[in-house]
Amino acid sequence: MKLSQKWDLDCFLKGRSPQQVLETLRLQLEELDKGIRAKVDIKKAIFTLQDLSQHYHELSRFITCLNAQDVTDSKAHFLQDQVTGLGAQFVNTAVLLDEWLTALDDQTFHSLLQDDEILPIAFGVSEKRRLAKEKLPAKEEAFINDFAVDGFHGWPQMWDAVIGNMTFSLDEKKLSFSQIENEMADPCRKTRQAAFESIDGAFREKMPLFAQILNHLAGFRLAIYKKRGWNQVLKEPLENNRMQTESLQAMWNAIERHREKLKAYMKCKADLLGLSQLDWCDLEAPLGEVKQKISFEDAAAFIIKHFNRFSPKMGAFAKDVLQSKWMDAEDRKNKYPGGFCVNFPVSQESRIFMTYAETMTNLFTLAHELGHAYHNFVTRFLPGIAQDIRMNVAETASTMAEITVTRAAIQEAKSKQDQLFILDDHLSRSVAYLMNIYARFLFETRFYEARKKGFVAPEKLNTLMEEAQKEAYGNALGAYHPLFWAAKMHFQLSETAFYNFPYTFGYLFSLGIYELGSKQEDFESSYIALLEDTGQMRVETLAQKHFKVDLTKPDFWEMGLHVIDSDIDTFLELTKK
Repeated sequence: MKLSQKWDLDCFLKGRSPQQVLETLRLQLEELDKGIRAKVDIKKAIFTLQDLSQHYHELSRFITCLNAQDVTDSKAHFLQDQVTGLGAQFVNTAVLLDEWLTALDDQTFHSLLQDDEILPIAFGVSEKRRLAKEKLPAKEEAFINDFAVDGFHGWPQMWDAVIGNMTFSLDEKKLSFSQIENEMADPCRKTRQAAFESIDGAFREKMPLFAQILNHLAGFRLAIYKKRGWNQVLKEPLENNRMQTESLQAMWNAIERHREKLKAYMKCKADLLGLSQLDWCDLEAPLGEVKQKISFEDAAAFIIKHFNRFSPKMGAFAKDVLQSKWMDAEDRKNKYPGGFCVNFPVSQESRIFMTYAETMTNLFTLAHELGHAYHNFVTRFLPGIAQDIRMNVAETASTMAEITVTRAAIQEAKSKQDQLFILDDHLSRSVAYLMNIYARFLFETRFYEARKKGFVAPEKLNTLMEEAQKEAYGNALGAYHPLFWAAKMHFQLSETAFYNFPYTFGYLFSLGIYELGSKQEDFESSYIALLEDTGQMRVETLAQKHFKVDLTKPDFWEMGLHVIDSDIDTFLELTKK
């Protein structure tokens, strides 16, 4: 059966234009704003804001899809600017409601939480009140949000604009940044080296400009923290991910204890490539290639088959999605690079975006995004506030889906060479999660401490970056990427700092649960219950409730790392045959 690789977006706005929906939401938000200021009915205000937020996300994600499917769509660019402004208005209204919550005495607030309708969202409401008490008064927070639209949030937009206008030379060709990045995975080392040198040269030329962007972005963030009286730069990222410092440190400590095993894999890969050690440009180098092309239909069948073995409900869901118009996987020009899955909470559907080019890596990406869609599906009937799933646990279902399909592909590989290729692809991603991400975390931690003292010069940024990479990789590389701070989008985001450790958390959290699940008879129901709770409690409580594990101790993290160790042993053994 031929499957559609084009999505349907027309179903979301019910015949209305985006401008009509946007204007309706703006007027409804203004009415809610008046009600909150008049302090008429706090329970009604909570539910009205929750409902309007769901409709805002529906519109915002629709516009995200428009921009992704055609990056040259100027109307979509205009709409994105409009919806960003509306988003700031939503934040200001939410801040007003939070201030009202903080003004309630403890007894009145406790009575509110005991209301039958509020109970399902009690955790989220309590969290909002607690965090609001640690911020500035609503009027000052609103000023910050208004100024941030063209100030704070302008810096990442500037980075995007600069990157979009940069060209990179390779073999007399002029390439975009996404195109030159793809060359870093070329089988030919000369091509990879040339691509890396082109990237390094282009960013070195604009190094002072990128240093301005990063410094001012961080400076704005630190100024906000200072006004709020926050001394620890990790306070907000940890709160955003609902986790304790002890859990983060336990995870990093466990990873450090397993670094030598990762280095053994990297040394073996270097030997296979005929190198004394890997350089930065070799990290994504493939060990040959799987010759067989995998059609979209064959990939779908493979995923459904192995999802079914892991969880029949997840398999049935994937089958329904793949036979519906929920994804844009077509390989064509003018598409946004990369892949994502977005949830449409009002319609209770998801949309998956990627470019399927019939490779094994595409197969794993498809499984990953279907995992995100399944997570959205499992939580679709929950109230909007209870669907507020944070980044670290948002990766749970997607990583679990990817692990399931990857392990099946390794077992069913038709030759030793194919098995090595798939294992290497898998272990390369493990190195990225456990070493590259750690380097980013170390750099960002040290950069923010330096930024508190003043502007950090480009040369100092390079030094901080290279030192972090050497520490995270255990000096396993021959050459590093000191300008990574300028080239990586995740450092330039205004919405959140430390867009790094949640990835590692999600990866090891999923591996640990995968390992625990292999020993459970009724894992499917436990797994679904876990996913349902991801937006309703802190991660330590989540892990303790569903799997009786303590994230602040190393034991759980060791479980996931032992899975990777076992895969490295398999890889090393295969290379001896």
